[in-house]
Amino acid sequence: MKVIELCTTNPVYVTREDSVVCNRPVNLEGLSKCNHEEADTRLFVHARHAAAEGRKSIMIKANDTDVLVIGVNVLPDLINIGLQTLWIEFGQGKSLRWIPVNDIHKEIGTEKSDGLLFFHAFTGCDVVSAFRGKGKKTAWQTWDVCPDVTDVFSKLSKYPPVISVHDQTVLEMFVIMIYDRSSPTASIDDARLNFSARKQRSYESIPPTRGALIEHTKHAVYQAECIWGQATICNMENESPGDWGWKKNCDMWMIIWTKLPPIAESCQQLTKCGCKTECLGRCKCFQLSLPCTALC
Repeated sequence: MKVIELCTTNPVYVTREDSVVCNRPVNLEGLSKCNHEEADTRLFVHARHAAAEGRKSIMIKANDTDVLVIGVNVLPDLINIGLQTLWIEFGQGKSLRWIPVNDIHKEIGTEKSDGLLFFHAFTGCDVVSAFRGKGKKTAWQTWDVCPDVTDVFSKLSKYPPVISVHDQTVLEMFVIMIYDRSSPTASIDDARLNFSARKQRSYESIPPTRGALIEHTKHAVYQAECIWGQATICNMENESPGDWGWKKNCDMWMIIWTKLPPIAESCQQLTKCGCKTECLGRCKCFQLSLPCTALC
């Protein structure tokens, strides 16, 4: 059925690529032409349009944490246009619930709401890796005891994307605190050495190298600032992923994890296992495709 033929008093909007059609004669300025590639952000182009058209309450149905995070961040902008309440319908069946975005924004405060986009991307989302064994709760609790990172999170949640040396230093300290709040060092590479040499932690339970963290930060900035940070803008400014931790291989973008050589290749003598016979299964040598070393 064509949208224009729908027999309803309510306006129904349908998007296709960069265009929008409606079953009622309405002003589509601010909706079309839209260059968003993610539905998560395009939802808020429509939310902004609805608020500008005089809607006081909006409900978005989406089973996606990214949508909730964006909603909390952009709520002040929508309120400035005239919106009063924003809800997210989340879940299905018995787990269905209506999340009041206004209440969440009020509960966590303006400062954290402003920095929520980068915090969510930096600590792991659909397209940005997370810190192994360190979930959102641990990162959130670390934010509570590391107030210096708030301004950096807020800055890196807003377009245009710029990372300063100071920003990277603060983020490095934040990651160290995620792994060990009592760590005396401000260098993540020194912290790695301390965790592995003195505290005898395995490779999987220590922070990333500084080289890997720099690339990780770029990935988070690209997602938080370049995409989510322009959620309410119909025609967002396009940034090249190649400037933010990705490289193009033929027609596909491939993620750059680090520009350092793999430790398995550069420090093979540090890999050891405790296998009494053949290396198989969970053996470190087997997983890294390495022969047993003198330490085994």
